[in-house]
Amino acid sequence: MKKHLFWHFFVLVSLLLTACSEDRSLGRIEQIKAIGDSNPEMALSMLDSLEIEVRGKSDYIKSKYDLLRIRLNDKAYKLPTSDIMIKKLVTFFEANGSDADKQEVQYYAGSVYRDLQDTPRALEHFFKSLDYANANPGKCDSVMLCNTYSNINYLEYKVQNYGESLKAAVKELDICRKIKLDATIPFSHVGISYKALNKNVEAEAAFDSVYSHIVRSKTEAENQDIVVALLHHYSELKTMSKAKDCIKLIKENPLEGTPTNTCLAMGEYYRTLGLADSAAIYFTRILEESTDIYAKYDVAKLMFDMYINAGDAEKARSYAASYMMYSDSLDFGKRQELAATVNNAYQYHLDQKREQDLKEEKERYKSISVIVFLAGSLVACVTYIVNFKRKQRHLREVAALSSELQRVSDDDKKLREDIKRKEKDLAESMASLKRSSSELDDVKKKLQRVNQELLENNDVLKKTEEQLEEKKEQNKTFIKLLHQSEFEGKAEDVIRAVRAASKGKKEMTLAEWKQLYKAVDELYPTFHETILKQHRRVSDKEMQVLYLIRIGLSKQQIINMTDIARVTIWRWEKKFEWVLTSEE
Repeated sequence: MKKHLFWHFFVLVSLLLTACSEDRSLGRIEQIKAIGDSNPEMALSMLDSLEIEVRGKSDYIKSKYDLLRIRLNDKAYKLPTSDIMIKKLVTFFEANGSDADKQEVQYYAGSVYRDLQDTPRALEHFFKSLDYANANPGKCDSVMLCNTYSNINYLEYKVQNYGESLKAAVKELDICRKIKLDATIPFSHVGISYKALNKNVEAEAAFDSVYSHIVRSKTEAENQDIVVALLHHYSELKTMSKAKDCIKLIKENPLEGTPTNTCLAMGEYYRTLGLADSAAIYFTRILEESTDIYAKYDVAKLMFDMYINAGDAEKARSYAASYMMYSDSLDFGKRQELAATVNNAYQYHLDQKREQDLKEEKERYKSISVIVFLAGSLVACVTYIVNFKRKQRHLREVAALSSELQRVSDDDKKLREDIKRKEKDLAESMASLKRSSSELDDVKKKLQRVNQELLENNDVLKKTEEQLEEKKEQNKTFIKLLHQSEFEGKAEDVIRAVRAASKGKKEMTLAEWKQLYKAVDELYPTFHETILKQHRRVSDKEMQVLYLIRIGLSKQQIINMTDIARVTIWRWEKKFEWVLTSEE
């Protein structure tokens, strides 16, 4: 027994230690993740030190570890070389992760495919990340959601799908405002998308918001790339005063070092002003020293246009040849094909989502229909049962009422027959009086007495009729209570019925007296035996009075029930006084 207890205790402690160890590992992963948001290189070094410990943990801990490595490499701008790891993580978290895990793994799957130049697949995963975030707005990572829209904006713009690029940029800006993040980059994305759609007024308004924020926050040093981009955009929009303000914020000398975007922006600025020679200085540096073939293509086209407008045909032909050479190097047909592929992939994603929503809605309607059918069936059954019981109760009440009406009708018929018989007797008496003419004086006296008796009889008859009506009501109540008592079989109900009937004149039958005796004996089992002990001989009337005293009737009520003289009742009450003081 002690051995079993020891092993149970050992297993419990092991489980607790394992759980604590798992929680500790997750806690360290979350700490490294937080550090990686500001210093990804340091976080990667910390993550390497955790690798040996993590490899002995559960699949969930190991997957969280691997996903954090992909996250930190993305923040450190270390490009992936393969999608093997992220495909494995997507499969695992789709089956075992929370919605927050699924949002994160789909986002970084999109980032991996973006860096691998697989735009359609990158967009597919970014859209899935959006689905998980929008399905649980209270639990999603809002910063990651904002970055998701930023990536979609970049990828759609890249394949010249400017309408969808603008929609993503507007969503990105809206989320940044809600979570109070710096909206400089989202405003830039909105402006660039509007400019690509040739909506210059809206584009300029967006760029003005970016410029105002940088000047107001005095962050031009940290946002040199954005200032250079603003210079380029304002120059293309021909808002030269704003472009000139941007030049004042640029700190570097574009003519020193490796050619940068600053050279392109400055060249565009001078080209727009019509200063071809100044523009050529910056553009030439890009053509001669830059390795960006897209930048060379754009510059060759700009210089061709610039010298054609200036009337210098020889230089225009030279840059036209360069323009054609760079154009042949760039596969623009592939860019258009990629845009079509992206649109098809996005439409497929929408169709899949719509199909899933329709399926879920169909299942929901099916469940609601079943619930409504069951509820309706239940209501119908309950209604039928209630109506059936109500009908049965009504039939019983009608039957009882019919029985009572029949009894009252019989009593009324009997009373009318008695009156007719008395009237007949009266008629015979009057005829006899007329035949006794010889005894006229006596008959007159008798007639006077008879008339007097008739008057009294009329009063008595009226009182009798009133008593009969009272007795009808008392009998009705008494019979109902006795009838109820017979069904329920409760002694208290019998006694209650007798007490109710005693309020008026009532002559009880032998069966009713037996029922009362039985009810009192049931409530007071030793009462009858006590009577025999106290009084060796007891008449039926005395027995009735004893039982009526036992149930608490007054002298007047006992007179109503037994029709015994008041003096006798007073005398017997003294004789049976012990009943009132008896404890049982």
